[in-house]
Amino acid sequence: MSNYRNRPKGNYIQEASWQELYMLTESWKNDLEFYLLDIEFLERLVETYFVKYLTNQNFEEIRGLQRELLEINSKCENLLKRIQIHFDHIVDLIDQPLLYDESIFRTEHELLEDEISEFEVMLKAVRYAVFTITKDVLESKKPKYIWKYN
Repeated sequence: MSNYRNRPKGNYIQEASWQELYMLTESWKNDLEFYLLDIEFLERLVETYFVKYLTNQNFEEIRGLQRELLEINSKCENLLKRIQIHFDHIVDLIDQPLLYDESIFRTEHELLEDEISEFEVMLKAVRYAVFTITKDVLESKKPKYIWKYN
């Protein structure tokens, strides 16, 4: 799942300064806040077309998609909470370097990044499913009027 990493390849996390790690973490936070808006849009899309989805799809598939959206929303919120804790640890490490073990923190940073990468893959799959179903519904809808000048 490392295809979606935000950091440069190699030993970046082990060699980066605290400020660089802070900026990388802030980038993750901004991305996750955007993903929350994205998930909210997908949920509204499913709610808006729910009845029309049922004519093209199985009810259980639609309910499963709604469950996936709830799950991914929860995972995003949990990642945002963990990032806030991560920010606090970075600040503590800058202020009091002896308070935390630097190597443990850097390992946790890598693990958090891997979880964010996995989340992005999950979100992409759910987004694809919602857009595919919505596209099918919209394409099956026949226009009421035929325009003269096409």
